[in-house]
Amino acid sequence: MTALQTEVATLTAQVTALQNTVTTLQGMAGAVQVWKDTRIAVPVQRNDATFVSDWTLSTMASLSLPAGSYALVAKTSIQDPLISASTFYCHLVRSADLIDESVAYSVGDEPETMALQGVITLSSPDTVALKCGATGPASTAGSAESFFSQLLAIKASAQ
Repeated sequence: MTALQTEVATLTAQVTALQNTVTTLQGMAGAVQVWKDTRIAVPVQRNDATFVSDWTLSTMASLSLPAGSYALVAKTSIQDPLISASTFYCHLVRSADLIDESVAYSVGDEPETMALQGVITLSSPDTVALKCGATGPASTAGSAESFFSQLLAIKASAQ
């Protein structure tokens, strides 16, 4: 089993555990509204800029949510098979704000798993997204890659 297959198997097990937890919570608290976006493979933009704030980030997953309060969980596995050493940055964002961020460093073609989370309250409908970028050079053909990206939003209910 390759490192990527191991990462995918681990992420799949974690998603199953989370889905089982949601099912249990639904039984205890009534219906729980859950939104989920899962993408198997997404190219990740390489960047030459020094500051991450100047980078172009690729969207790994996104959700359009109605107004309300949410617990957010995001996860992706990233690698760049063409660059011997890469740094990856991922941001969990909504239209106006950074919710969480994570950084990982990879050597060779070993994938890095990045997990982000947050709690938000939306006064009106908005979009949340998991966005990632990789260190350059941007001129190198191809791109870094993300696998099995997931973004999950669980809406809090009034008790």
